[in-house]
Amino acid sequence: MNIFESTFPNNFRSETIKQILDNVLTGNFCQFVCIPGSGKATILRLLAHNRNLLKFHLKDKEKSLRFIYLNFLELTSFEESAITKFLLLTITQKTPSISDPLALSKQLVETVNKLSDEEQTIVFLLDHFDEYQNRLPRAFFQMLKSIKTHSKYKFSVVFATRRDLLDLLDEEIVKQYWDFFVGNTVYLNIFDENATEFLFEQIEKVFSKKLSRDQRLKITKLSGGHAKLTKILTELVLGQNEKLETETLLKNLQVKAVLLEIWLFLTSLEQHELYELAQNGQATNQTDENLIRLDLIRQKGQSQVEFSIPIFEEFIKTMTQNVHHNISYNPQTREIQKGASIISELLSAQEYRLLKFLLQNQGRIIERDELISAVWPDIKISEAISDEAIDQMVFRLRKKIEDEPAKPKYIQTVKGRGLKFEQ
Repeated sequence: MNIFESTFPNNFRSETIKQILDNVLTGNFCQFVCIPGSGKATILRLLAHNRNLLKFHLKDKEKSLRFIYLNFLELTSFEESAITKFLLLTITQKTPSISDPLALSKQLVETVNKLSDEEQTIVFLLDHFDEYQNRLPRAFFQMLKSIKTHSKYKFSVVFATRRDLLDLLDEEIVKQYWDFFVGNTVYLNIFDENATEFLFEQIEKVFSKKLSRDQRLKITKLSGGHAKLTKILTELVLGQNEKLETETLLKNLQVKAVLLEIWLFLTSLEQHELYELAQNGQATNQTDENLIRLDLIRQKGQSQVEFSIPIFEEFIKTMTQNVHHNISYNPQTREIQKGASIISELLSAQEYRLLKFLLQNQGRIIERDELISAVWPDIKISEAISDEAIDQMVFRLRKKIEDEPAKPKYIQTVKGRGLKFEQ
């Protein structure tokens, strides 16, 4: 069967793929970060299925790499045994006959180790990792550490995520497994000329029509080269003869859905900063460097920034300022939402437990010992958790749910008592 990704040209997203390969060839783990709709899954599937592209980058070394694409959306449970079975099934194409977590973990280590003995480097490509990282047991990271230890430089992991995992994971995990996440982050630029031209050509084949040069330039100017937006705008032009007028496009449900997906993945602080930039043409004094790393905004001169996706800027201009959104917890889905945003995906496991506990005890002052019991359930002595650790976690949580963390509306500090959640 001819897999679609096998037809991509060898120079597709060349610089990004080279950066990822440079990490995995030396046995380093790697974070691959981009905003929603930029083509993250496409890059991962290229690595898994396009051997010609790998030969182009790696020459003879291509034969020694085996990429295994693992989509965390397919996980039915986040129990240790279920995750290990999922990994084993993907590697061996056989359902494991055992269920004991320790035995499964040992089998996984031995399976990868055997392949490394055969001069193969196994690379796990973990897609949608950020959306479920706070449901993973700590044993998951220990399992990856065990495989890495046994296989030396013959095992690697690519964590595909929408933001740096240093902003999402608990500090204890970062400290214990720092070499997984530090100094190895690859950010995907929104625009890539070769990728955009290839996308145009593929859609033109489907519709048996050609875009004019002016149409290509106008689509790219509006979308900034964002893959999903470029695809939708091209299909609207070729399939429905849609005029490339911003006001009309912002009424299109497909276009609005993609723009909203980008907006909802942002933290409250990031949304606030982008709103100020769109409305006033000027960034706030505290502009988050993360927005630049994600390529949502770019430097324009020494002190100015501009949007990388012009139609996204126009979308933000249509929004109402200072709308207060309630935060709620859904026990069926285990999701925490602020308005339409699923903010639980932005939280570490500890931040998630803290916010969930505060939501369940709204209006009540939560004192130190009670807070520690809720957030660190395995800690038997509350003095083992420092006040600094608590303050740091609360600060990180405020940055993710408050428009202005220095002036919190939701998480209130009651001096000498504790915390209180208000809406």
